[in-house]
Amino acid sequence: MKIHSAEEMRLWDQYTIEHEPVASIQLMERAARTCVDWLLHHYPEAPYFAIFCSKGNNGGDGLAIARMLMEKEYTVSVHILEFGHKGTDDFQTNLARLHQFPQADIHFIQSEQNFHPFPPGQITIDALFGSGLNRKIEGATASLVEHINSSGCTIIAIDIPSGLFVDRSSKGNPVIKARHTLSFQCYKPAFLFAENAEAVGEIDILDIGLHPAFIPPDVTGATNSRYEFLDDHIIRSIYKPRKRFAHKGHYGHALLVAGSYGKTGAAVLAARACMRSGVGLLTCHIPRDGYAILQSTVPEAMVMTDLNSSFNTRIEDDLSKYAAIGIGPGIGIAAETKKLLGEILNTYRKPVVLDA
Repeated sequence: MKIHSAEEMRLWDQYTIEHEPVASIQLMERAARTCVDWLLHHYPEAPYFAIFCSKGNNGGDGLAIARMLMEKEYTVSVHILEFGHKGTDDFQTNLARLHQFPQADIHFIQSEQNFHPFPPGQITIDALFGSGLNRKIEGATASLVEHINSSGCTIIAIDIPSGLFVDRSSKGNPVIKARHTLSFQCYKPAFLFAENAEAVGEIDILDIGLHPAFIPPDVTGATNSRYEFLDDHIIRSIYKPRKRFAHKGHYGHALLVAGSYGKTGAAVLAARACMRSGVGLLTCHIPRDGYAILQSTVPEAMVMTDLNSSFNTRIEDDLSKYAAIGIGPGIGIAAETKKLLGEILNTYRKPVVLDA
């Protein structure tokens, strides 16, 4: 799964609108429908939904979600940040649609005096700000974020928790702390940093049908995203079942440079993983004292020992015969090992996997 920046997501939306083609309001409906389907599956007995919206397109998503929940006869209140401007066109369209429901419970927030208490069992939907946010939340909006976070209610963020920047640090910012984040189409870079774990909670990626042919440009002029999240789809795309009459020599010969004194276990685990991944032949280069351990625990692997008993210093073998080299698990920080790593990287011209 590709991991896209905020700008790439904006371009992907636009590409879908132009090439499907589909109106932006219809794309918003599609996004809202996937969120509502998720909510009804995970919280079918929820007594009350409170949806917090800004006047941007993320808020438009929130209004559409509110309308669809009311169509299912759920009790819903909508709380809209009132900044004086009328909002985006799609926000206004969804607000007009919401006003057609007599039971619509709509509140406008202009200051902290407009904050409402949270009844027990409420499910709070954060549709304040989406992936387009580019500045720190301040003032009454920051107070609202704190009010929501301190409520003790289940919080579900739409696309990304409000206050969190997609592709740069949000340190020091007021940020919604969600139990679930319902993000559209793909992971965002911010989801993969430990400091944001408390904000994003459990992440669910919802497919809203963005155009599959989109390939974003990057600053180098290439035509693909730089980042990827390893998932089942990628693994299946490279998996090749073994043929009936094939033998291990048909499936590549890998070299694993691993282990040091007290860390032979890392070499054992890496060797087992390498064999499990489908390598035909595996040679492990390890310190001399690890020979008996590795040979007895991973009998499928061949073992080549270093002259040093405690860490790796030199490989006498011809590296060009290996289809790939893995380096790193448990190798330690000895100066001679660092030198060996540099020599391999400077001379070997086939795939290398580094365990950092």
